[in-house]
Amino acid sequence: MINRAEIKYEAKNILRTARVSPYIVTLLMLGIGYALDRAVDLVQNGSLLYSYELRRQYLTVMMSGDADAMARLLASIPEDTAMSFFFSILVMLVTLVLSGGFYIYCMGVRKGAEMPYSTLADGLSVAGKLIWCEIQMAVKVFLWSMLFFIPGIVALYRYRFAIYNVLTDDSISAGEAIRRSCRQTSGMKWQLFVLDLSFLGWNILANMTFGLLNIWLTPYRTMCDLAYYESVQENFM
Repeated sequence: MINRAEIKYEAKNILRTARVSPYIVTLLMLGIGYALDRAVDLVQNGSLLYSYELRRQYLTVMMSGDADAMARLLASIPEDTAMSFFFSILVMLVTLVLSGGFYIYCMGVRKGAEMPYSTLADGLSVAGKLIWCEIQMAVKVFLWSMLFFIPGIVALYRYRFAIYNVLTDDSISAGEAIRRSCRQTSGMKWQLFVLDLSFLGWNILANMTFGLLNIWLTPYRTMCDLAYYESVQENFM
């Protein structure tokens, strides 16, 4: 059984003593992601803040309980064009590759290495494998979810370490990375679920700060997740 409290304490200490600020790297990643999201809003709906306004209107209508107003709001949402759909997919893929670079950065920081900010682009070296791995996982989770809600959640935890496997072992395929993750998470899914649950309060606070808290929370949560991954990785190399 992994000691969650010790892992969280270790993660905070690693972030505190990192040779290059993990918060600046996180800010860069989140900033790029935010800019891309706003670009999607602009291309799809002609407004940089369309999704925020839509969310505000949705919450207002939900609180009013007006079914007719809800129907009108849903009817007002424009249908995706081929161009906006393509752009959305492109943004999603860029975000995935950036996340890969961020994980590489965090892995290096855990080892005490001085990781440059340019590490965010390192996911490009395995971009194809990252994308193919993500597509396979999305399809598998969707198929499991068709059986019932719970199997879909279990599948998410089963494939939790697949991306990490892609980033740490150049010799394996995306499919093998997923299969290895299934073996790695055997008997650990509940521990990973409890780990995620322990961040619930922080996630709520992050939403209340309009995501600003994520600059601190994202590397903290990632460091904890990587600690679980490292605890089982040696048995599968």
